[in-house]
Amino acid sequence: MRNLLLGALYLSLAASIWGGLFVTVRVAVTVIPPVQLVWMRYVTALLTLYLLGRGMHVDWHIRREHWRLVFLVGLIGQTISIVTQETGTMLTSAQTGSIVTASTPAFMVIFARLLLRERFTVGRVLSVVL
Repeated sequence: MRNLLLGALYLSLAASIWGGLFVTVRVAVTVIPPVQLVWMRYVTALLTLYLLGRGMHVDWHIRREHWRLVFLVGLIGQTISIVTQETGTMLTSAQTGSIVTASTPAFMVIFARLLLRERFTVGRVLSVVL
C-alpha cells in the first residue's frame, strides 16, 4: 500500500511539472527562441545528471555497437521532438501543446504495431479511445 501511495505521489508530481512546463515554455519562447531553450534545458539536465551519477557512482560506459542507436534516439526522440514541441507551443498555446502531447500514448500504440509488430489488444485500443 505504501508503494502505491508513493507511486501516485510521484505520478502526480510528474504530471504537475509536465503541465506547468507548457505554460513556462509559452512564456519563455517569447524571449528565448525554441532551439536555444532546448539547449539550455539539456545543459541543465546534463549537469544535474552528471552530478547525480557521480554521487551514485553510475557506470556511464556504452558499448560501441550501441552508439548509433543512442545517437538516433537522442536526435529523433529528444532533439527533434522537443524542438518541434516547443516551437508548436510558441506558435499556438500552452493548452494546445499539452493536449497534442497528451496524445503520445496513441502514437506509441501505432508505432509499436508498425515497428515492433506488437498486436493491438482490447486494452490498448480502449486506452487510445479513452
